[in-house]
Amino acid sequence: MHFFDTSMTSPDILVHARSGRAWILCLALLTGSLEGISQETDFSPFARFGLGTSQGTLTPALASMGGVTSVSTGHMAVNADQPASSAGVVNPTFQGSVHFQGIRLTEGDRSAQTATGGPGSFGLVIKRPRRPRAFQLGLTPLTSKAFNVSRSLTDSTLGNINETYEGQGGLARAYVGLSRGWRGRGWRSAGKEDSVLVNTWGLDAGIQADHWFGDAIQNAFLDIEDATFRDVRTSISSRHRASGVVFGAEGYTMLRVNYNDSKDFEGSWMLKLGGTWSPARTLSTDFTHLVQSTVLFNGIVSGLDTSSFESAILKGEVPQQWTMGGGIQWDGPSGGRFGVFVDHHAQAWSSSQKSLDHLMEGSSEWNDASSTAIGLMVTPKRKSGNPTRSTWRFGFRQSTLPTAILDGDESSHALTEQRVSMGLNMPLKGSRSASQLHFGMDFGTRSTTLTAVHAESTLRLHVGVTLTPTAKNLWLIPRLYD
Repeated sequence: MHFFDTSMTSPDILVHARSGRAWILCLALLTGSLEGISQETDFSPFARFGLGTSQGTLTPALASMGGVTSVSTGHMAVNADQPASSAGVVNPTFQGSVHFQGIRLTEGDRSAQTATGGPGSFGLVIKRPRRPRAFQLGLTPLTSKAFNVSRSLTDSTLGNINETYEGQGGLARAYVGLSRGWRGRGWRSAGKEDSVLVNTWGLDAGIQADHWFGDAIQNAFLDIEDATFRDVRTSISSRHRASGVVFGAEGYTMLRVNYNDSKDFEGSWMLKLGGTWSPARTLSTDFTHLVQSTVLFNGIVSGLDTSSFESAILKGEVPQQWTMGGGIQWDGPSGGRFGVFVDHHAQAWSSSQKSLDHLMEGSSEWNDASSTAIGLMVTPKRKSGNPTRSTWRFGFRQSTLPTAILDGDESSHALTEQRVSMGLNMPLKGSRSASQLHFGMDFGTRSTTLTAVHAESTLRLHVGVTLTPTAKNLWLIPRLYD
C-alpha cells in the first residue's frame, strides 16, 4: 500500500488548525479486493461524517450530462434514478460501467493525491420490444466511507503521540421496478393540402422498490511512543439497511412537427418534463463501539483491556427526496439532434438531526441537501453511406451536500460540490444491434467556506457498455421454429 502524506488540519472538524500540532493527511492508493473496491468508490476525509460521500450518478450517459436524471435524454440509457424511464427503452437492454478517479487534496501550499475506482451502475431492463410495459432491476454504489487521516503532536506528560483515523466500506443500492407508458397520436399538416398521423405526446410512470445496505467501519488509533503508556484503539462498526419506494413520472409533448408537401419530415421541437419522489424511510443500524487498551507485541497490535463497549440496533429517519426537471429537444430531418435539459433535487437532512446524530462525528451536523444540474446533448446529422454516429454530451452540476462543518464559534459551513462533465456514446463496432459504448469524464471540487478546511479536486473517467438484441435474435421472444 502506498501512502501520500501532507500536513493538514484537525480531524475534530477535519480542519481546525491548533498551535503546536502538525497535522498529516495520509491518502492510500486503494489496491484491496474487489469487494473493498466495490464499496470504496471514493476516498475523502469528509467521508468520516454521516453515511459517507455520495457517489452521485455513475452511469456514463447520465454523469456526462451533469447527472440529469428526472427526464430521459435518450432511449438507450438505463436510468436507475427514474423509475419511469424503463418504459421508454425500446428493446431489452443491459447496461454496465466502471469508473476510475484521481483525487487531489490541498490546504494552503500543501497537497496530497491518490487514485481509486470501481464498478459503476449495473442495470437490466426486461420488456418485449416496443411494448409499453417494462421490468427493471439493478445495483449501484451509493456512498463511500473510505478515508485515512493522521496527526502527530507532543504532550508534556506523554511525549510524542501519533493519532490515526481511518474508514472503509460504504452503502450500495439494489432496486427492482415496474413501469408503463402511454402514447397519443394526432394529425399534423404536411404542406398546404395534406396531413400525416404522428405521435404527439407520451407519458411514462413507474415505481421502484429499493434496498440500501452496507457496512461502514471506522477506527481511531492513539499511539504513544513512550512504551510505559498503553496505546488506545477505538473501533466503530455500523451495518446499515433501509428499504423504501421511489415513484417517478415523465412525459413529452410535441410543440411543433414539420412535413413538406411530399410528406418528408423536416424537423420537430419536443418539450420534456419529469420528476421523482421517495417518501421518508427508516434506517436501521447494527451499531458497535469498542474502546481498548492495546500493546505492540512482535509487530502485532493486540488488545489488552476493554475500556468500554456498546452494542445496539439504532434507528433513524432518512428524509423524503424529490427531483424535478425538464428540457427541450430539436430533431432534424437528417437525424441531427440537439437538447438542453435541467434538473433539481432536494432532501431536508436537517430534519434527521436527532434521529441520525449517532452517524455524525466531530464538529459537524446534518444539513439540507440540494443540487441543480444542466445538460446539453448534440447528435450530428447522418452522412451518406454512414448512418451511425456518436452523441456528444456536456453538463454542469452545483450541489450542497448533507454535511455542514462547525467552526470554533459553532457557526455552520455547508459542504458544497461543483462538477463539469462531458462524454459521448458511440455504436459498438461489429455489432448488428443498437449496442453502444459509453465514455465520460467529469471534474469536480468539494470544499467549504472555512479557510482552515482542506479542499478536494477529483477527475473521474467513466467507461460503459449498453447491450441490446439484434432484429433477428430478440431476447425473451420465443422462436417460431428451431
